[in-house]
Amino acid sequence: MSTGTGLQQQRALSAWITPRIAWSAFGAAVLLHALTFLIWPKAAPVGVDLNVYRAAGETVLAGRPLYEGPITFQMEWTYTPFAALVFVPFGVVPVIPLAAVVTPAHLLLVIPAVLLSWRTLGYRRDRALVLTSVLMAGAALWLDPVWLTTALGQVNLVLMMLVLLDVGRLRDSRWQGVLIGVAAGIKLTPLIFVGYLVLTGRWRAAATAVASFAGTIGLGFLLLPHDSARYWGGVFLSSNRIGTTASYSNQSISGMLARLTGDGNATSTAWLVLALVVGVLGMGLAVWAHRRGEELVAVTVVGMTGTAVSPFSWEHHWVWFVPLLVYLVHVARTAGRPGWWVVGGVYALTFAWIVSFPPVGGKTQPEIGLFALRSWPWLEAVTSNVYLLVFALSSAWIVSRLRKTPAAQPS
Repeated sequence: MSTGTGLQQQRALSAWITPRIAWSAFGAAVLLHALTFLIWPKAAPVGVDLNVYRAAGETVLAGRPLYEGPITFQMEWTYTPFAALVFVPFGVVPVIPLAAVVTPAHLLLVIPAVLLSWRTLGYRRDRALVLTSVLMAGAALWLDPVWLTTALGQVNLVLMMLVLLDVGRLRDSRWQGVLIGVAAGIKLTPLIFVGYLVLTGRWRAAATAVASFAGTIGLGFLLLPHDSARYWGGVFLSSNRIGTTASYSNQSISGMLARLTGDGNATSTAWLVLALVVGVLGMGLAVWAHRRGEELVAVTVVGMTGTAVSPFSWEHHWVWFVPLLVYLVHVARTAGRPGWWVVGGVYALTFAWIVSFPPVGGKTQPEIGLFALRSWPWLEAVTSNVYLLVFALSSAWIVSRLRKTPAAQPS
């Protein structure tokens, strides 16, 4: 369980967080989303990834190959064959009705994501906690990774919630590891949590995760043998199928190196060494947090570490800023003003700022997020790598907190 006196103070919040305040804040955040797209219809390629998921399901149903060319709008399928099987139901629904259901669902999904983060901290579920989660979800909707995830119809929030459910709610259960394996079966990045389970001595959960992941591979070979042979035969190693390494949207160490050196192939020795160092430090910090009873911190650090060391990480992969924000608010309520300054700083750096304002209704899309800010070249080296900066600064803050936290007593 987490340290601190969260439960008592959380109940005290009910004095001012009413349903009207909480839902008004959430509704205002949703309305701001809608207004952005009314003013700039091309503010983001709305539903693009959702359409790719639908096309993958449609491709499977039609018996066409998944990895021998684009499946829709010149976009290739970069996920696993199992993921395509998961999205088969999408393939039978027209794109507009599908978007009309999935987009509002994505917006609402942020509420249980925040609530699950609080629950992983050890807070009891009550009226005050639910209303706090609704209020914070309104703020989280305008974190840039969340904003883009909901706009694109991405799967990142769902995968994050599967991991949080597994590590937080299935803790000490014989089923722990199953959801991590399923999440990794859809998108490989959650595999880093298997290493986290091993490092924290949860061997059975790690074995369960591996078995669950292997099951998704086996199901893929059973139902899509040709596509599975292609994918696991080498396609999964081709990061160039995802995007240009030096793209500002690649908020990973490899992207940072590519931008700083001008080398578009920065997935080289320098990247391997730096990624290894960051990976070791990040996992070490996560294990330390686990031993201090801070499971949410541990899982969040692992998620951010995996995103940082990945060869390519779109900005919407950084949805781990949601549980990070919950933890920082949790700390700030006992740490006072310094803690709230940290909350404000992290939120400002990850907010979906509109940094360019093209004509209303025009064909030019606005640039959103600090990493897209290129008006001041002298700041570009910082803004273009802002998520890695947040990762580094928040990790330093977590270290300072853990040093003051006694080791957790075994249950």
